[in-house]
Amino acid sequence: MYQAIYTASFFMAWAGNLLGISLSLFLAQIKQCGPFIIGLTGFSGNFTYTLITFLLSRHSLKNKTAFIYTTIAIGTSYFLIVFSPVPLIFALLILGGVFYAIFWPSIQGCFVFINDDLKIGLYNLFWSGGVILGTFSSGFIYSLSPYVPFFVTLFLSISAFFTLISKKNHLSELDIKRPLSDKMKEPISPVLIKEIRMLNFLHFFAWGSIFYLYPKLGLLRGFSPQFIGTMIGTLLISRFVTFFLLMDKPLILHPSRFILSCFLFCISCILIGYGEYPLIIIIAAIIMGSTGAFAYHNSLQMHIKYNLKTEIHECIIGAGLFSGSLIAGLLGQMFNLPLAYVMIGTFILIVGLWYSKDYFPFCTKSIL
Repeated sequence: MYQAIYTASFFMAWAGNLLGISLSLFLAQIKQCGPFIIGLTGFSGNFTYTLITFLLSRHSLKNKTAFIYTTIAIGTSYFLIVFSPVPLIFALLILGGVFYAIFWPSIQGCFVFINDDLKIGLYNLFWSGGVILGTFSSGFIYSLSPYVPFFVTLFLSISAFFTLISKKNHLSELDIKRPLSDKMKEPISPVLIKEIRMLNFLHFFAWGSIFYLYPKLGLLRGFSPQFIGTMIGTLLISRFVTFFLLMDKPLILHPSRFILSCFLFCISCILIGYGEYPLIIIIAAIIMGSTGAFAYHNSLQMHIKYNLKTEIHECIIGAGLFSGSLIAGLLGQMFNLPLAYVMIGTFILIVGLWYSKDYFPFCTKSIL
C-alpha cells in the first residue's frame, strides 16, 4: 500500500513541476506575458492552494479517499491550458490549486497512522525525486514543442490515479486521526512550532520567486531552456540528497538553525539574481536546495509526530509559493529581476535576525 502512495506522489510531483516550469516558458514565449503576469499565474494557483488547505485544516473531508480522484481532475485542468486564453488559464490554475490542496495533505495524513521515520523519509525521497525528474525533463520536453508538457502532465496524472485506485480499500481503512504516541505525549513548545513553520515559509517564499520568475531572467540572460531546467533541477537534487541524509532522522533542533538557514537563503538569492555565469548559478542552487530540505524535514516531522494538521504544513508551503512569486513579479516589474532577488534575500535575512534575537541579542541591536 505504501508503495502505491510513494509512486503516486512521485507521478504527481513530476507532473506539477514539469507543468510549472513549462508554463513559465509557455507564457513568456507563446503568450508574450511580462514578469507580473507570470508571477500572477504562480500566485493564483498557490493562493487557492493555501486558502483551501487552511479551510480543510478547520473542516476535514469526510471521504478519506477523495484525494484519489483529484489526480484525474488535476491532469485535466492543466491539459486544458493549451487551448485557453490567458484569463481562462488563471481559472484553470485555480482549479488545479483546489485539487492539489486535497491531494497532498491527504497523502501525508496516511503517515500519521504509522509514525515511522523511515517511511516518512522514503515519502520525501519519492516526491522530491518526482520534482527532480519533472524539472530536469522540462527543458527537453518543452524543446520538443511548447504543447507537449501538457500532454505528459495528463498522462502522469492518469498513471497516479490507477496506482492509487488499485489500493483504495487499504487506503480507506487507515485511521489517520490518532492520539499521540507515548514518546510524543510531551507537548511541543508553541514558540518552536512558530519558528519551524516560519523557516519553512521562508524556504518556499524564496523557492516561489525562483521557480516562477527565474525562467524569465534566464531567457533574458541568454540561457537555453535546457540550462534553466538543469539549474532548477540542481537545486532539487541537492534537496533530494539532503533528504536522503535526513531520511531516518527526527527533528533537528539547534540554537543557530534559524539564522544560519536565513543567511544561506539570502546568499543564494543574491547569487541567483546577479550571477551571469552557469557555475555561480549552480552553486547558489545547491545552497538553497540543501537548506530548504532541512526546513521542510523539520516541518513535516513536527506535524506528523505531534499530530498537528498536515493541512497547515501545506498551507504554509502554498503561502510561501504564492507570496514569493507575486512579490518577485511586482519587484521585477517595478525595478528589475536581479534587484528583486537581492531585496527578497535581504528580507529573509532580516526575518532571521529578528527570530534569532533571543539566542543572539546583539543581532537585532544594529537594526533597531
